[in-house]
Amino acid sequence: DATDRAPSLLNGGLGNVSPVYWIGILGVAAAVEFFGITKSKSGDASYFPGNLGFDPLGLYPKDEAGQMRMQLAEIKNGRL
Repeated sequence: DATDRAPSLLNGGLGNVSPVYWIGILGVAAAVEFFGITKSKSGDASYFPGNLGFDPLGLYPKDEAGQMRMQLAEIKNGRL
């Protein structure tokens, strides 16, 4: 681009992104959704919405009081 603008949604740069990227993103999103739906239908007693068993950084508290505090914060932020 002659004006050295950064690609963005507003200046047509989104069309420069490879379609393979978008297919990959849709595939990953579909896989996560499929895993979540499968886990919710499994009948696991420890499952609750949003708990997919993936916490690589260990941010979810181990104690009951911490878990309840975290769930309340998620509800208040509209994420759960």
